[in-house]
Amino acid sequence: MKVSYVMSKKVATVPAGTNLVTVGRMMSEKKISCVIVQDKDKIAGIISERDIVRRLAANGGEISKVKANQAMSSPVQTLYSDTTLERAVTLMTEKGFRRFPIINRKDKLVGIVTQSDVLKTYVREMEIAHEKVKDLAIRDYLTGMYNRRLFMTTLEKEFYRSKRYNTPMTIIMIDIDDFKEINDKHGHQHGDRILQTVGDIIRRQTRDADIAARYGGEEFIVLSNGTDKEHADRLAERLRSSISESGVTVSCGVAHYPNEKSRFPDDLIRLSDEALYVAKRSGKNQVVSWDESMEGKYNGT
Repeated sequence: MKVSYVMSKKVATVPAGTNLVTVGRMMSEKKISCVIVQDKDKIAGIISERDIVRRLAANGGEISKVKANQAMSSPVQTLYSDTTLERAVTLMTEKGFRRFPIINRKDKLVGIVTQSDVLKTYVREMEIAHEKVKDLAIRDYLTGMYNRRLFMTTLEKEFYRSKRYNTPMTIIMIDIDDFKEINDKHGHQHGDRILQTVGDIIRRQTRDADIAARYGGEEFIVLSNGTDKEHADRLAERLRSSISESGVTVSCGVAHYPNEKSRFPDDLIRLSDEALYVAKRSGKNQVVSWDESMEGKYNGT
């Protein structure tokens, strides 16, 4: 990372002979912590708030006759805008500098970088990295969809919310038909591409409010909260139809809530799995919604 990425372009300059009172007033008005002192076109030094305070203390509070070049920190080291941030940090550490004027390759002043700028940048980068790690922890590495752990955590929360307020929700279990044969015939790389394609279609066809995840292997699962039976069945059929256009087919098992058989979140998963089993046994490439006639007859796919 270059220092130009983190530097502040909000930099003020004053001629070397500027009165220190004027300098202090400029800092206050512009809400900046330092100004750069220039002698003609060259950078002569830097005046910080600390420099002004020191001069006030040394002069008994009287600085009306003090010039900028009498209070500035000098000499001052400049850095080119393409200097790496790591190099700037090293110089700050080794030489005790708190700030650097930044110049371009034509030696024109373009900004300033301070310890505060560097610290803010590192904190921001750490926060971004932390968010990426958190996101990776809830994503399936292959498809980029939510993973099973995130899905089950969300399902538990949403199930009991639906139970408390008696609102509808739906689970759609989706399984790619004959996936083992596809892998055996075309190889696992081809199978991976199919998983990615199916995952992309599911994400495109579901709402932002829905939770779509890779459940495991060639199985995907969708939690559609606040969706009644009619709309949920329509969503499942839309998913099946859209995926079939990609060259593979899927079977879908749908379980709606509320129902008398679902006392716990896992019950809803079991019912959708039973419906999926029926879809597989009935010819595949179809959507089956669970009903009580299936209870206890099937042991999953």
